[in-house]
Amino acid sequence: YFSSEPHFAGSKRNNDLARYIAEKWRKYGFDDVKMPKYNVLMNSPRKVWESKVEIHRNDREKTGKISGVVGRLRKSAVNDKILREDEKKGKDTPIFLAQSPNGVVEGEVVYADYGNKESFLHLQAVGVSVKNRIVLMRIGKMYRGNKVLNAASHGASAAIIYNDPAEYAPEGTGNNTFPHSWWLPDSGAQRGAARNATGLGDPLTPGFPSVDGIYREVLNNNGSSPIPAIVLSYGDAQEILRRMKGLKAPKSWQGGLQLTYYIGPGFKDKSLTLRVDVNSSLEFKTIYNVIGQIRGAKEPDRYVLLGNHRDAWVFGAADPVSGTAVLMELSRGLGELIKKGWRPRRTIMLCSWDAEEIGAVGSTEWVEENTQILQNRAVAYLNIDQAVNGNFSLNVDASPLLKHLALQLTQEICDPTVPDTCKSMYEVMLERDITKHVNGRAVCNDLSFGSDYGAFYHFLGIPCADWSYIFGGRYNIRRAYPVYHSVHDTFYWMKTFVDPEFQTHLAVTKFAGAFLLKLSDSELLPLNTTSYGEFLKSKAVSLEKNATLRAHNISTVSFSRAVRRFAKVSRQFERGKLNEKPENYRILNDQMMQVEKAFIQTVEENDWKLSRHVIHGLNIDDLYDNLYFPRVHYAMIKAKKTGDWKLVEKEISLLTYAITSTANVLKPI
Repeated sequence: YFSSEPHFAGSKRNNDLARYIAEKWRKYGFDDVKMPKYNVLMNSPRKVWESKVEIHRNDREKTGKISGVVGRLRKSAVNDKILREDEKKGKDTPIFLAQSPNGVVEGEVVYADYGNKESFLHLQAVGVSVKNRIVLMRIGKMYRGNKVLNAASHGASAAIIYNDPAEYAPEGTGNNTFPHSWWLPDSGAQRGAARNATGLGDPLTPGFPSVDGIYREVLNNNGSSPIPAIVLSYGDAQEILRRMKGLKAPKSWQGGLQLTYYIGPGFKDKSLTLRVDVNSSLEFKTIYNVIGQIRGAKEPDRYVLLGNHRDAWVFGAADPVSGTAVLMELSRGLGELIKKGWRPRRTIMLCSWDAEEIGAVGSTEWVEENTQILQNRAVAYLNIDQAVNGNFSLNVDASPLLKHLALQLTQEICDPTVPDTCKSMYEVMLERDITKHVNGRAVCNDLSFGSDYGAFYHFLGIPCADWSYIFGGRYNIRRAYPVYHSVHDTFYWMKTFVDPEFQTHLAVTKFAGAFLLKLSDSELLPLNTTSYGEFLKSKAVSLEKNATLRAHNISTVSFSRAVRRFAKVSRQFERGKLNEKPENYRILNDQMMQVEKAFIQTVEENDWKLSRHVIHGLNIDDLYDNLYFPRVHYAMIKAKKTGDWKLVEKEISLLTYAITSTANVLKPI
């Protein structure tokens, strides 16, 4: 039902789905269901004056005139090619990169591999400039918006990104791709946001909700990429790459197309140029979240939240509908418990977010609107974005406080991808995912900035977890499954190639339900502070052994002492919990709830209003990656430019103060 039609943020279909969810939750017996709305600035493609990429021939020198278009790249320049009857409703959903400025750019093209910093350093090393040129980059390894930003910072006039078959069709193109397999066809393309990594939410109201009466900042491309950017299919990219000249690209830059990749600049035929024409509109649209509440019986003033975003680029069977399916089945199950007289100990809040795809807008605006309540009452936020996008293994990212519980739960649930046995999800993670091995144990990753947990975690310091059953194995892509953000992310793709009996969806739902109920019903919260102490000790080395800090005589002795003290106090706290009387559990719970929040810096602002966590932060070089001790990191970058290392000393002292203060939170009361 949810993936039967396109439902982009702010669309009538997406708003209808919000009302459908609200109606279901009321029917299930939820105590309160609200649909908070926000008026936000959104970027949409123009259907009349469409974006396009063309190869032009300029014969002015020979004939005195421009002869015009040689090749219009049509495989994906406007829409994905419709390959099945059930995709026809997606034919009017143009391919575009949100938050790209409009513009027409014509000139030479340079190929820059994945568009990371190393790519542009190599181009400089071989003497190829991208200044005033169009840069072609393949998708992968980092957030697409950072690729565009990297190109712009080196003087590029426009950017093109595409899915290379090396990652998205490694078993060959043609009949080895969708609809015959799960691989991306040569006409498919990945939509997405290209906003720069300055934060989340409506760029006109950073730190505040987009509601009536709130001041909007002047529109000045806040959050937008600095240059026009567009996405193409690899079928279209091939038309560009096969014409290119210049140095042969390094072996590691060679992709999966049946041709030799050249760096450029320009085409072998000197009369040819590339033309990029980006056209989109900016308009205010009303978006709707849905918030359903089941009031707690014993601690109604303590909230455990679980959410999934509802909006999709097109059909979105994996992203986000697999998560929506889990959310709805979980809510149905809770409704059955309510009918039998059950009540959670703490209040449960289920959330359906709007406009995640353009920058986690719905969740961020709601967090901003409810900051004072959430920072005092929220126990944890659990996020399900793509519940299932493959059949490799479960992947969990979490706050250190929640990692122990998450891994414990994976040991209690059978993994359905192993037939005729009951191997746990934990065992399958350990067997299949070598990135999760530490001393023979499976581990959780740390949270980045890439979904609806962003504002909860980085702005308010609410412990969060995010999980999905991922695509992976021997392939070079994991969470970005082959048809990610394309018209082919359909119910057919999911049922035919990923989860035919939807048993993986069921297992993820069981995991979500167990996680939710452990946090909402346990008399003593299952948060592990010792895990945070061990985490801090492992990450502190990056500052303690930093040669640059030593070279500038910046001491980390007090910082190291604070980390060791926190680790010691957390161990004492966990031991004390074992012998505490139940009547004192509320005190212990409140102490544990304050740990993550004590790492939020509210006195000294930085350049990113929604990134206030001093331990985990926004990586402006890659929105999909996480960064430790972010304020110190960025202070060092500034100091290398300005020579003022006093700011670094100050930030290390603020970090030390935060860790010391958090340790004090855990001292016996």
